[in-house]
Amino acid sequence: MNLQNFLRKTNNRDTFSQACQDLFVLDMLENKKNGFYLEIGASHPFESNNTFLLENQFFWRGLSLEIDDNSANIYNNARLNKCMLGDATNFEYKKSFVEMNVPLIIDYLSIDIEPAENTFKALLQIPLNEYRFRVITYEHDRYVSGDIYMNKSRSYLESFGYKLIVSNVKSNGRDFEDWWVDPQLVKKEIWENYIISDIEFKDILFQKSI
Repeated sequence: MNLQNFLRKTNNRDTFSQACQDLFVLDMLENKKNGFYLEIGASHPFESNNTFLLENQFFWRGLSLEIDDNSANIYNNARLNKCMLGDATNFEYKKSFVEMNVPLIIDYLSIDIEPAENTFKALLQIPLNEYRFRVITYEHDRYVSGDIYMNKSRSYLESFGYKLIVSNVKSNGRDFEDWWVDPQLVKKEIWENYIISDIEFKDILFQKSI
């Protein structure tokens, strides 16, 4: 499989994500190496994938979850970090975290499943009272689902102390995602420069990265 078919460039930087989520994570974490991610909704191992760049160029470990058997098999045949088959809305996250010795502070949570109702159900299952995430990209799909689950996810994440940095990230005019940080775990001088709303991902100033 030719990776160049899936690689894109933004501001002369490599990205495999749909909307440069991987670059946002790297900017927030100062190009951290040997991090750890949780990827809910793995789908394709490279195409529009938020974690491949982290794994391939920055040597991250991680746990991915995918409900589709065929997609999980394709993923596992192509990636170093493996994908577990399961339903994100009733998955035993804590049990798997303990078995895999997942750190209590996880660098990145990517949560991207459909529909928006299921995305929120999956969020509720994650033991946020025991595990912290430095950066979160959360797909609320407001452009098709309206405000209800977007607002619910925001209230829920804010209740755990997370800070909404880029709200309603757009792709081709469709507002579909929120980007968050834990303000206690990401430097303020980094995230405060990114606070913005209703913006095309291509217009976010990734050239600010350190």
